[in-house]
Amino acid sequence: MPQKSRPDNLFDALKERFPLPWYWLTAVVAVVLLLLVVLVAYLEGVFTHGAGWRFWQIGLLPPVIIIYILVVYPVLSPLFTRAVEAFRPLLPEGEDFDELAAGIHQRQRRWECAAMAAGAAVWVGVSMPWAWVKQPLEVYGTVMDVVMFGLLGWLIYVSLAGNVGLARLSRRQLNLDIFDTGVLSPVAQWSLGTSLAFLGGITVSAAFQPLESLLMWQSIMIYAILVLAAVLVFFLSMWSTHSAMAGVKRSELEVARKHLAAASRELKDRVALDRMEGIEGLSAALSAWATFERRVQEVPAWPFNLGTIRRLTVSLPIPGIVYAVKFILGG
Repeated sequence: MPQKSRPDNLFDALKERFPLPWYWLTAVVAVVLLLLVVLVAYLEGVFTHGAGWRFWQIGLLPPVIIIYILVVYPVLSPLFTRAVEAFRPLLPEGEDFDELAAGIHQRQRRWECAAMAAGAAVWVGVSMPWAWVKQPLEVYGTVMDVVMFGLLGWLIYVSLAGNVGLARLSRRQLNLDIFDTGVLSPVAQWSLGTSLAFLGGITVSAAFQPLESLLMWQSIMIYAILVLAAVLVFFLSMWSTHSAMAGVKRSELEVARKHLAAASRELKDRVALDRMEGIEGLSAALSAWATFERRVQEVPAWPFNLGTIRRLTVSLPIPGIVYAVKFILGG
């Protein structure tokens, strides 16, 4: 494999800069963020006068989402690696897969930074913090929300960039066996894992937000964008793979139908001329090609199965259920 000049993305750069196991690093970040919440609680007099669950809802939401992103990243990264590796046996001889894969894993720093800036800008533009930030808790919440939405923007960019990379692989000349398309199932696993990660983040966020905040149009718009991102990541990442599989399926059907047409014409001509010699073999060939055509038609042209769709379908309503429960309970 060619030597990489730099880490694949900003999180990988962070791992290289701090030589700790990722979850230890996540634990350190979690402790720092929670200590910041405690400090703000002290400055707000929470421990003296008490502020109820509302303070902790507002104060803990950004750290919890940031920690959530740090926790799910090392789960999603290997899924993407396996999705890319699924194409290794499918490329023609002579293709340098390692060099191609290194380019697909690599992320442009300027686009990563732009995605983080865009995520932060969305929150600032929607929330307009300059109009209401006055207290220490509000200053803390604004800074943490900017960081949180910056990370969300980065995560969306990394997911969409992964889609583009898989599309590049899918458009190459693949040696794909239409009867063994399970080799591309890691693509569906990565797509599902990424979508579930988005839905999980939405659910956690909804659980921590006060009801009045959830009912604001800004929150509804942001959640709608995130749910749309989850669905788009799922289907966009598999669309190019579906196109490749559908192309192979069409080619195999064309071959079958060509032979079927030729055999049918020959059989018709022989019967018309009363030439019955070899007709049994011709009938057997016709039956075989008809069976082959039927089998090809039955082969799915998507890299996922019903179980994958079922898991996504079951997971999609969960944020809405949490939202409804909070509405019913009034908080």
